[in-house]
Amino acid sequence: MDRKGKRVTAQEAIQAVQPGNRLIIPIVCGLPQTLMEALIADRDRLKGVEIVGGLQIEYKFLSEDSKDSFTYRTWQCAPPIRHLINKGVVKYIPMRQGDVPLIFSKRGIWPINVAFVHVSPPDAKGYCSLGVSISHSLPTALEANTVIAEVNEQMPRVLGNCFLHVSQIDYLVESSRPLLEYPATKVIGDVDTMIANRISDLIEDGSTLQIGIGSIPEAIIRLLTTKKNLKFFAMGVDGIVDLVDQGVVEKGTGKIAVCEILGTRKIFDFVHDNPMVEGRPTSGTLNPRLIAGIEKFVSILSAIEIDLSGQVNAETVAGKQISAIGGSFDFLQGALFSPGGKSIIALTSTTPDGKFSRIVSKLPLGSAVTTPRHCVQYVVTEYGVADLRGRTLKERAEALILIAHPNFRPELEKSLEAGLA
Repeated sequence: MDRKGKRVTAQEAIQAVQPGNRLIIPIVCGLPQTLMEALIADRDRLKGVEIVGGLQIEYKFLSEDSKDSFTYRTWQCAPPIRHLINKGVVKYIPMRQGDVPLIFSKRGIWPINVAFVHVSPPDAKGYCSLGVSISHSLPTALEANTVIAEVNEQMPRVLGNCFLHVSQIDYLVESSRPLLEYPATKVIGDVDTMIANRISDLIEDGSTLQIGIGSIPEAIIRLLTTKKNLKFFAMGVDGIVDLVDQGVVEKGTGKIAVCEILGTRKIFDFVHDNPMVEGRPTSGTLNPRLIAGIEKFVSILSAIEIDLSGQVNAETVAGKQISAIGGSFDFLQGALFSPGGKSIIALTSTTPDGKFSRIVSKLPLGSAVTTPRHCVQYVVTEYGVADLRGRTLKERAEALILIAHPNFRPELEKSLEAGLA
């Protein structure tokens, strides 16, 4: 339907948000700072507003001063908000990120009243790119009763299926300010590099890679310089720019498909009007049936612990939620069905202090099973690679013990012999 597309101040636009509304916001680098500042400034009027979103760089809307005004319904669990889960302030949903457009649609259980979006200035035909945060922002904006856009001169114009026309926006608030940045990990340890080396050996020329964020993914990217004709899927990070410059990424249109871009000005400048980059919403990205059609799709996921049967916990520690599912299961399933695809679980053999093994005989009581054992293919630690495909329970356990830290292998072997694994 046609909307007003009215240019107003942020303070005027926020008047469209009413107490008790459900408001969805972009994530990470795409957070519309001008709109959020106006929202927080008007918190005394906005009692009972439920904000919906995923991973954020900052959570100023959850300050002590705003506790009576805003709660946060989310499918992510970042360190700054873990302590607020189950206290009524943060409402964590254990769900696939790919389900967001449905769950928060008009026919979903949590329909959205208002959508904030963060876009580039409209082109000559009135189309605004959602830039660095497309995933759920595009589909939920199309479902929301009211759409409020921060039109930022500094938002890159990403190409692809990531545009809203001004006639699909109720209020446009103009700004010109740097985007929030998500810098790459600066320090990469020797163990991370060892794991990355093993994973790099599994990546063939011509692969399409899904790589997350953190020290191991950063280490992997730095080791791909000898590969040829790679493509990237789902997330854009700074390291991709270097691989393009080095000729590692296959040339051509849409070779870097992104639904979120997490980085700095380095990648923001790179993606602007770049035909190599194709922006996509969640429905065209976090979908295992679609991923399965991509030849040599490689998914690289992290984990907190894995038991000797192959069950993976990537969410909880001692029963407490510290991470989330995100798009991991979609990527993993898609890789398993991809012709020549590979699904890789990467983790260090021990906790950072070295006191506990991350390969355990059984997952502790209350642990989440993020990935069931029958879906696990490669598991990689600094001590090696375990391929669990087609393995019996005993063969799986033996393969995992070989890549556990030597200090913990005797204990794991005893568990296996005693039938406790």
